Amino acid sequence: MIPAENDTQHIPRDAAPTQPTGKDQERQAIAIIGLAFRFPGDLADEDSLWSALSEGRDMVTHLPAERFATDELAHPERPEAGRSVNFSAGVLSGIDQFDAAFFGISPREAAWLDPQQRLLLELSWEAMENAGKPPSSLAGTDCAVYVGISSLDYGTRGLDDLASLSAHTMTGNTLSLAANRLSYFFDLRGPSLAVDTACSSSLFALHHACRCLQHGEAKVALVGGVNLLLHPYPFVGFTKASMLSADGRCKVFDAAGNGYVRAEGGAVLLLKPLRQAQRDGDCIHAVILASGINSDGKRKTGITIPSQAGQAELMRSVLKQSGLRGADIDFIEAHGTGTMVGDPVEAAAIGEVYGGQRAAPLPIGSIKANLGHLEAASGMASLVKTVLALKRRALPPQIQLHEAHPSIDLEALNLRCHTSPFPLSKEGPLLAGVNSFGFGGANAHVLLCEYHADVSTDCRTTPASPPPLFLSAANEAALRALAGRYQRLLDKHTAGLDFYDLAWSAAYRRNRLPSRLALYCEDGKKAATALAAFAQGQPHEAIVQEQGLPQKGRVAFVYTGNGAQWTGMALRLMHESSRFAVSMADLDARMAAVAGFSILEQLQADAHSSRLDDTEVAQPLIFAIQVALTQWLAAQHVIPDVVCGHSVGEVAAAWACGMLDMDAAIRLIVARSRAQGMTRGSGRMAAVGLSVTALEQLLGEMVEPLDLEIAAINSADNLTVSGRLADLERLQARLNERNQFFRLLDLDYAFHSRYMEPAREALLTQLGDWTSGTATRAMFISTVSGTRSLGPELDAHYWWRNVREPVRLSDAVSEMARQGCHILVEIGPHAILQRYLRDCLQSNDIKGRILPTLRRHADGITALTDTVLRIQLLAEQPDLSAHFPMPGRPVNLPNYPWQRESFWHPSTNESGRAITSRRTHPLLGWSLPRSSHCWENVVDPCTLPWLADHRVGGAIVFPGAAYLEMALAAASQWSPGQCLSCEQIDILAPMVFDGNHARTLRFELDEHDGSFQIKSRPRLSEPIAAPRRSNPTSDYYIIATSRSSIC
Repeated sequence: MIPAENDTQHIPRDAAPTQPTGKDQERQAIAIIGLAFRFPGDLADEDSLWSALSEGRDMVTHLPAERFATDELAHPERPEAGRSVNFSAGVLSGIDQFDAAFFGISPREAAWLDPQQRLLLELSWEAMENAGKPPSSLAGTDCAVYVGISSLDYGTRGLDDLASLSAHTMTGNTLSLAANRLSYFFDLRGPSLAVDTACSSSLFALHHACRCLQHGEAKVALVGGVNLLLHPYPFVGFTKASMLSADGRCKVFDAAGNGYVRAEGGAVLLLKPLRQAQRDGDCIHAVILASGINSDGKRKTGITIPSQAGQAELMRSVLKQSGLRGADIDFIEAHGTGTMVGDPVEAAAIGEVYGGQRAAPLPIGSIKANLGHLEAASGMASLVKTVLALKRRALPPQIQLHEAHPSIDLEALNLRCHTSPFPLSKEGPLLAGVNSFGFGGANAHVLLCEYHADVSTDCRTTPASPPPLFLSAANEAALRALAGRYQRLLDKHTAGLDFYDLAWSAAYRRNRLPSRLALYCEDGKKAATALAAFAQGQPHEAIVQEQGLPQKGRVAFVYTGNGAQWTGMALRLMHESSRFAVSMADLDARMAAVAGFSILEQLQADAHSSRLDDTEVAQPLIFAIQVALTQWLAAQHVIPDVVCGHSVGEVAAAWACGMLDMDAAIRLIVARSRAQGMTRGSGRMAAVGLSVTALEQLLGEMVEPLDLEIAAINSADNLTVSGRLADLERLQARLNERNQFFRLLDLDYAFHSRYMEPAREALLTQLGDWTSGTATRAMFISTVSGTRSLGPELDAHYWWRNVREPVRLSDAVSEMARQGCHILVEIGPHAILQRYLRDCLQSNDIKGRILPTLRRHADGITALTDTVLRIQLLAEQPDLSAHFPMPGRPVNLPNYPWQRESFWHPSTNESGRAITSRRTHPLLGWSLPRSSHCWENVVDPCTLPWLADHRVGGAIVFPGAAYLEMALAAASQWSPGQCLSCEQIDILAPMVFDGNHARTLRFELDEHDGSFQIKSRPRLSEPIAAPRRSNPTSDYYIIATSRSSIC
């Protein structure tokens, strides 16, 4: 339990004046802020691992036969050449499974990517998630990467099949790339190093990571270890070295200890200097007080023999660094492999350094008894167990311990192995050590301390309504799986989980991935229901879903023009949102002083009394709603980067970008609408589905000219035209003949045409020497010019052009696209520009998103909230502080749900038998490469008890019935569905197993006549040079033939 930075206490230390001060120790202390692991039995979270350990479970099983030919290669007798005493192991399932698409790796590259690298990628992501550090937040930083790794098993498989190698084999199977690939994928630019010191590799990596942070070479470090069992070579080699346990268990410190059992898995930690972690408010699992490494040198009888002196020397050095005494340490997690030599040496070293001057024996143990020996990753496994023991203030029972090793005097060493759960009830911070050593003499030792953050009284006041829950994943399948995980989390912690904290953690402590959702519910229970529906592929009204845009798009507000008004518009929003209602009330007071009427009264008028048909009323109402919507969105921290307006919408756009203040904008909208009101009845308008060129060509073909003008170029093939009603009707008739779009607009005005000329003098007179300010809040794109405007040029003449000239929406949207706008939000009482905006983006080859604010009869808070959530889902870095006005407490969120597929290296006919051979029948064996009618098998009396019982004259003899069984099996495999007619079998010589030694059998079936012959030779009798001889099978001799046929 490390005190917080401002605490007056310090880390416990030796009182000797030569020791570092408490402040020095704190400066060297390293916090573990992120943790992820995958251990045998697929233990992948703290609860499942602690349950397995505290319940004393043995996670060791057997290596799956799918890895390689374990049946053939296993032999109970250690001296047997080319065999392993067993294939007991702590294993992971699905090691061929990998979410290659998530990491941007092609299927071809993934096939030759060492599964150890794959596992490191996943664990690194999960460790960052566990720390609440979105991986993108570390991209481009000096974050260091240190990886402990020794095994080249996957690449070694390629040595057995050189023809299968590809351009990706070397990058996928070089140890240095294990660290470098993490640096590459996550864009981490600090030191990147793979460490191989055999079984101490991962603690060596940890030590180097700590030194890197302490020396200021990086601010954060990713450190891990990994080990997978993918080739028989180490099994056979360690069997010959007498290191593997014959009964396949690590019996640590036990008299029956006879070697270790191999295991696989991995773990990754995210480290940060303690002081910085405290300042950053990081969740801290535990604190590394000190670490050290050394080598035994030659002070031992053999390179693989551990040295008590070497280990004890290192332990003292690490203690000195920490300022602690041996008696201060509460327990030691030992390397503890269960070997006859290693356990006594390590126990003696621990007792020598830590056992003295203690009131009670020092508890020691080893996780290897539960999981097996993870070799290069074993230090990480030991460290993870130690962290959990510190956090839970208890030690799990040491299993596989029945009688203490005769060479370990636990009492004299003042040590104890607890075989039942043992509470750690010490007052104050718990302290622990982790020991590790490689079989070449590379030793590592780490001291850890329990950590508890200061718990201050929670005086915060969270918002009355719960915030939205934002989730994201790489694709929809993963998003639905993630939703299911959150649903289970909410169901599990219905009472104790604060939804605000959950939503805050999901929003700020996770990466934003392309497939996204937002969920708005009243409480966690309803949220769980919505998530459950979504996880099962069902829609739910509380969930908004969006796909992130391929580009980092800017947000543009497009203010709609005439035609968006409707009776009763925005009334629902006024009733449901006090903020919107307050804005409208303020605008009503300001507008009434200038326009002489109440906009609120006009909004609330029924269809009979409404004056919406009068543009001098409609335009101020549209403007007021647009302003109030913009203010409402701003309160949600949705701010445009760019604005533009369609016709009258330019007034609100000019206000939104800062060119006009509110009073000037109101004066302008009133002057504009009054001037245009004078033109009522002079003409009409229509929308047509034509390009400018097509319309001009059509008008040129008319025998009797039409008096029409282009009022708006909305997109490449969508125009608005103005003119007399009779001319518009003639145009309609011609377009109807061609099945082309035409729609007469419900407006009694011919805006943006010569019919506006009577309004010119009135408008210019009212505006006088009008000036506009500079756009300070957003970029302004003019629909008069179709280009960007800075502001001062928007004088009275400009606003006359806004009334008279065509609306160049298409050009304006093209300019917005060039400015990086991919999210276009239509601001107004009804969305009338959606199709035009979409067409414009498509014509600019932009994959963007067009969103409304209000729609006719969908003008309430729900519609507007939906738009806000969609903008926030689409944006790369949205401002969510309106939802989260204060930080939440970090919640341990579900891990990312990997969408794995099987990827495995290809095999050719040249592949070595140990890798690809699979017995298809216990006697027939496996089919030989490049042959569909030849099989081979190794028959061993030691692995076939029934064969050992078949004796003639005391010698083991292969039974005659077995020949017939082989023949039937061969016929069934070679020609399924047909039968074998065997007229005669001639056993030319008995197959005798001398001294119980195995023999190799070869069964050759003649595909023409169905006859067969069986050959035999002593196993390993064929000379190495045999492939170069004229008869490579000369060591075989025929023991049986047949006269038979397939029928």
